[in-house]
Amino acid sequence: IQEAAEILNGQGIPANHLQIRWLVPLKGDAIVETLKGCRQTILVENNYSGQFARYLRSETSYVPDGYIRKYDGEPFMPHHIVEAVKEQLAGKTNLSVPMHEIMV
Repeated sequence: IQEAAEILNGQGIPANHLQIRWLVPLKGDAIVETLKGCRQTILVENNYSGQFARYLRSETSYVPDGYIRKYDGEPFMPHHIVEAVKEQLAGKTNLSVPMHEIMV
């Protein structure tokens, strides 16, 4: 995600990321305070159903503006996130699911 943020910043699209390392106890107040300073938030999750998004909402009432989910068992590549962020900023969608690809 950090690499994708660097690419976006290099293309003139301000981007940053907040990595949540501990779920219990969730530092909900600190997370929400940090996210309130963002113009738009997109939650990146390697999960089909958006479990963390639901957990965050249930614990803090915070709802991100968009979601990027990948659930094929492979990690995100930076271009997955960059392309999805651009689609969402253009208003094309608020849920992006990168396609499975085979790297050789």
